[in-house]
Amino acid sequence: MLRLTLAAVLALGLSACSRPLDAQECNDLLDHYTDLLAKNRDPEVSGEDLLRLKKEARARAAQSREFSRCSSKVSRAEWECAMKAPSVDEAERCLL
Repeated sequence: MLRLTLAAVLALGLSACSRPLDAQECNDLLDHYTDLLAKNRDPEVSGEDLLRLKKEARARAAQSREFSRCSSKVSRAEWECAMKAPSVDEAERCLL
């Protein structure tokens, strides 16, 4: 099973001056990170498996106090960088 480290998705940096992320943007970030992790593990992962992994990640995120603070912890600039990242490592660098 793919282990998703939610703490890796959430940076402890300061928020940017622009508007904070909304819940959908935080979920989009989680989905993108899940895609990157799954494709890193198995470049030929099926669409069905990706959907299942995203569903599992969202269920874990819903239980996470840390993820609930996504909009106040992840700046708009960090989010934009991570959403453009083509790899897990690059996404994580954006969020640190």
